[in-house]
Amino acid sequence: MQQITAQATAPGRAGRPRGRWIWRLSGTAVVLMGTALIGITAGTAGTHDGDGYQQTALPSRTVVINGPVSSLDIHSYGAPIQVSSGSVNQVTVAETISYNGLAGPREVTAKADGGDLTLAAPACQNNGCSVGFAVIVPASFPAVTVSASSDGGPVRVSGVAAAEINSSSGPVTASGVQGLLTVTSEGGDITASGAGSATLDSGSGRVSASAIPGPLDITSEGGRIDVHDTGAATLNSGSGPVSASAVLGQLAVNSSGGSINVTGLRGGATLDSGSGDVVARSVGGALSANTSGGKLQVDGLAGPLTADTGSGNVTASGVASATARVSTSGGSAWLSFTRAPQSVQVTTGSGDAVLVLPGGPYAVTADSASGPELVSVPVSPKAASTITVSTSGGELQVKPPAGGS
Repeated sequence: MQQITAQATAPGRAGRPRGRWIWRLSGTAVVLMGTALIGITAGTAGTHDGDGYQQTALPSRTVVINGPVSSLDIHSYGAPIQVSSGSVNQVTVAETISYNGLAGPREVTAKADGGDLTLAAPACQNNGCSVGFAVIVPASFPAVTVSASSDGGPVRVSGVAAAEINSSSGPVTASGVQGLLTVTSEGGDITASGAGSATLDSGSGRVSASAIPGPLDITSEGGRIDVHDTGAATLNSGSGPVSASAVLGQLAVNSSGGSINVTGLRGGATLDSGSGDVVARSVGGALSANTSGGKLQVDGLAGPLTADTGSGNVTASGVASATARVSTSGGSAWLSFTRAPQSVQVTTGSGDAVLVLPGGPYAVTADSASGPELVSVPVSPKAASTITVSTSGGELQVKPPAGGS
């Protein structure tokens, strides 16, 4: 183990206390002297923290780790973390330390043990300092996994085998992760583009995820969620709005009041918006929607439809479902089918109910209570296709498409 001490004064800060940079390295490493600060440095020389103490940021130093590295464990204590793959022969680490000018710098450790590399400054856990790390991993090391904890600093990771990130309110950006990506940000925004699978929890931050073919699980507790080009996905936004497109597997969304907008789903979807509106377009599988008062709009559905909107209106066009069951408890319902369904049940409470049905005949049971009623499709009590509609006073229509079919 080798300890290296260097002194540095930030440019243009003559007369300020000089800080010491303290390194402790375990394993085989080479230290390169540098003058530039990491581009994502959190502090600058001579600034003051929230308690009025002088904060000092020392120039970055670069460590080259000789030998293969299979995992990275990084702790920055509030400073930024960046990990990427690049055209280097060995893992290269640039570090920048910011510390309370009264306390002085703390020891920074780079420990390599059997392919496991740990980067930290343990004393910063309870003192006024932080260390920013910018790590470049050789592209020839494809199996490197990353564990990063930033305590509020931003984290950016790309081109690694797998990653587990805890930013404690800092924003997180991850891309090109081959395997599982796990992120907890506790309020920070999360952007994930390209991962084998992912579990993302932003607290209340916004989440954007794309190009994730494996299972995707997102929790935002109030933040907006946007997903595109994913496999099966489970999305819980708290009360935030949710947008999902080009989802290849089963989609489950719970927004607890936020709106839901989905389009281009190859599989089915289970959508619960609380009181938010729901829009579903081009759904290839079954659709189950619960809005508890929000409106439901459907445009293009291949699988069965189950919907309960409370008092919200239902408007569905381009429906090729064999079966449909819709309840609005006061809102109106308008459903237009592109082919003859096998079974349809619609209950609107006091709202209107309009069904547009091609072909026939149908075995129709219609009850509008005291409301107007019109059934103009071919009917037969022995028909295989059954239609049951009730409105409790609203207008009721069961009719063929304009121009017939």
